Amino acid sequence: MLFLDSSASIFVQCHSSMFRTTAHILMAMTLLSPFASAQSYYNFREAFLDRKGSIRSMTLLPVEESATTRVFDFRLKTSTDSMTGRIRMPKGKGPFRTGLLAVGIETGKDVIAMIEGHDDVMLMAVDYPFEGEWEFRGWKGLSTTVSLRTMGFRTVPLLLSCLDWLFQQEDVDPSEVIMVAVSFGSFTAIPAAVIDTRVKQLVVVQGGGNLSGVISQNAKRWGTSLPGWLAGWIGNAILSPFEPNKYIPHLSPRPLLMVSGRGDTFFPPHSAEALFENAREPKELVWHKTEHIMPGEKELIKELTNVVVNKLYGEE
Repeated sequence: MLFLDSSASIFVQCHSSMFRTTAHILMAMTLLSPFASAQSYYNFREAFLDRKGSIRSMTLLPVEESATTRVFDFRLKTSTDSMTGRIRMPKGKGPFRTGLLAVGIETGKDVIAMIEGHDDVMLMAVDYPFEGEWEFRGWKGLSTTVSLRTMGFRTVPLLLSCLDWLFQQEDVDPSEVIMVAVSFGSFTAIPAAVIDTRVKQLVVVQGGGNLSGVISQNAKRWGTSLPGWLAGWIGNAILSPFEPNKYIPHLSPRPLLMVSGRGDTFFPPHSAEALFENAREPKELVWHKTEHIMPGEKELIKELTNVVVNKLYGEE
């Protein structure tokens, strides 16, 4: 109903013939136009909550142990879906400050191993339930974008279920739970953090808003067959339920902390500025010198982590 999944599926199946002429492109724009702007934050919030379901089980598998922490891989099953990820739990007596991390798709739970120190904070990092081929060249970009849409419909409710589980744990300080959205996490963690008002604070690292502008900026580099402006328009229409700028005004009075790179080409400065401008107080934007962080760049991840931790908790 709200998200018109069946229409999107039909659209993808027909895309190879649909876009052979300019007339067909204009037809697609007309068909997608209502999707891009008709729905509000309140429509999407209720739809995501309807999809959440209830927690059925949480399985923890030991991975490693140090003098100060224990690390587990987890599988959270709900009545509607399931999610995997990794948790690093401090040893000792809680309750502990806690961060739920939604980072880049390729990094996922592996970010836990890249965060050194700060062993008195419980960390939970999720893997995205992405299915399909990660390919944007030619017309494959359209089907990949719809796969991202489907993944987003699953991820936001699952992040809400992860928060439910965290708030049930005796070792978690319920007044000190934050959400950290890194890169692609902007499209899933921002909605989840805004919807669940128990989250104390939202941190956005190298992310932003204005989906259309982000896609337009990257279209050529990704190898799409459409001109940048058109790829941005269609991508924004398909991914409209996850536009961060729809959600961020509703975070207040909870604080927003943003750490963005002046040289970031994936989420360029205009994207970060759009999100920051749409947010209400209290908010803070910290500019960093880096380009966009890539999977495996441990030193850069460590540097950005320290920036965030020092802003949240002071020098450690």
